[in-house]
Amino acid sequence: MVIYWFRIEPMEPGRKTRLRVLRGYDEDCGHVAVLAMIRIVRSFTEETTRMAREHGLNLPRLEVLLCLSDGEGISQQELSERLLVTKGNVCMTLQAMEAEGLVERRTDAADQRAHRLYMTDAGRQRLAKTKPEREALMARTLGGLSSDEYRTLRKLLARIEQTFDDASNE
Repeated sequence: MVIYWFRIEPMEPGRKTRLRVLRGYDEDCGHVAVLAMIRIVRSFTEETTRMAREHGLNLPRLEVLLCLSDGEGISQQELSERLLVTKGNVCMTLQAMEAEGLVERRTDAADQRAHRLYMTDAGRQRLAKTKPEREALMARTLGGLSSDEYRTLRKLLARIEQTFDDASNE
């Protein structure tokens, strides 16, 4: 049996706390890797949220714009699936973004009940302003990896994700 000791450490003033594994862990059990992934995602999310706020966005709105930049004309259902949020959350976010003039919903010509999503020029401009900071954040986050290491990381994360998908479909 492996016993884990944790300590919650305060970060700089105004920052969240950090969960730190102190001793008693077994490197081979995977727990350390999972905690590392959690810390990385949390740090990345905090930085992205800060960056979004500096450009008059919140994290969900930035994520919508990023998703649409990968391909406009998707449905609200597709956006919901890509962002891993409920259709209700997507609908509320889109309503606010539409009111701000960042996105527009157009009726699908093939199915009048469905809407397709597009960025407006204002949405494209707002997203473009975040680009230098987003690229710098990605460079800080992944810049220490070679191309081969990055590809290996992507493959390993895809395998972990598939494991979760397989387990949830059982």
